[in-house]
Amino acid sequence: MASPEILDFDSLLQPISDESPSGVELKEDSAGSELYYQVKGTRDAASTAERQQRDYAILSDEEKENEQSPSPPDWRSVLKLATEVLSQHSKDLWVAAWGIEALCRLHGFPGLRDGFRLTRELSERFWDGIHPVPDEEGYLTTVAQLTGLNGDDSEGALITPIDKIPITDECSYGRLTSSQYRDAAEGRGEIPLEAFDKAALETSTEFFQGLVEDITQAQEEFAALTTVLEEKCGQGPDGYSAAPPSSQISGALRDCLDRVKSIARDRLAPDGETEDGDESGEMVEVAGGVPGARKTMTREDAFRLLLQVSEYFRKAEPHSPVSYSLEQAVRWGRMSLPDLLGELLQDGSVREDLFRRVGIPDPDRDD
Repeated sequence: MASPEILDFDSLLQPISDESPSGVELKEDSAGSELYYQVKGTRDAASTAERQQRDYAILSDEEKENEQSPSPPDWRSVLKLATEVLSQHSKDLWVAAWGIEALCRLHGFPGLRDGFRLTRELSERFWDGIHPVPDEEGYLTTVAQLTGLNGDDSEGALITPIDKIPITDECSYGRLTSSQYRDAAEGRGEIPLEAFDKAALETSTEFFQGLVEDITQAQEEFAALTTVLEEKCGQGPDGYSAAPPSSQISGALRDCLDRVKSIARDRLAPDGETEDGDESGEMVEVAGGVPGARKTMTREDAFRLLLQVSEYFRKAEPHSPVSYSLEQAVRWGRMSLPDLLGELLQDGSVREDLFRRVGIPDPDRDD
């Protein structure tokens, strides 16, 4: 079941007044200007605090002794101010964009879903008086902060926060994220790939089912918002669409959904059942007494089975190389052919000659 609504849409979508349904242009109104700079300053401070936390986290213990621990980002105040402005003062898409940033941090995929929906409905209902008002460049300025969420020539402000939304429940390794899965699959990062297999066993079927629904609804709302903005914004001075680009956010949401489906495939069979009809989500036993094997086993199922065997040997025979060999085999099996050969063939000239002969692109070459 998808998560319930977070925002009070009835309040946020009410006209500001009968005389001025869209409210004031914040920067041109004395009271509105103060509110604008308050919400903008709070958002900027939260973003700065978040960046300081990331910088502090990579310091060594010795370096941390000489640095003051940064304050946590205050995204709750950002959301509180943004919703106050949108419901009482101005239907402003810059403020809506800052609200989406806060909703992502505070409420994950349900927050994104509601933020995208709110922005879409504001655009549908109040476009004729939407703020900021369009200028000589048309609606490019009006949607500039929404453009910044996705990014144009660089990564958007919303991409990393999406990647950091947890995609498992609390488990032995904490709540794991999409970015941690990506790093583990690429053989880097502090969290090993087998941690996600363990997390899948420790996370309930209901959690994964709800998560898939939340991500799917966020995707649907973002697609609907994108369509509305493309219709409303028209063309900019250069003749191209003035609507915000959408590919990075769409891609980030798609990657999150794919990763959830990968680590929770045993929990996400049709109708919420496993392939053999067992709703518990636990692995079943088939011919030969091999736990976890299925009558129709996929490549990923086989990798997971190997990792379970590896975990057994790690605990039962910690001195044995078996567990490490199995993990290495799985890591190699999940690599692309160019990456695998690049790791196995240490001699650069031999590797380059082989790649050239068989037509494989060399990942170490820029051309």
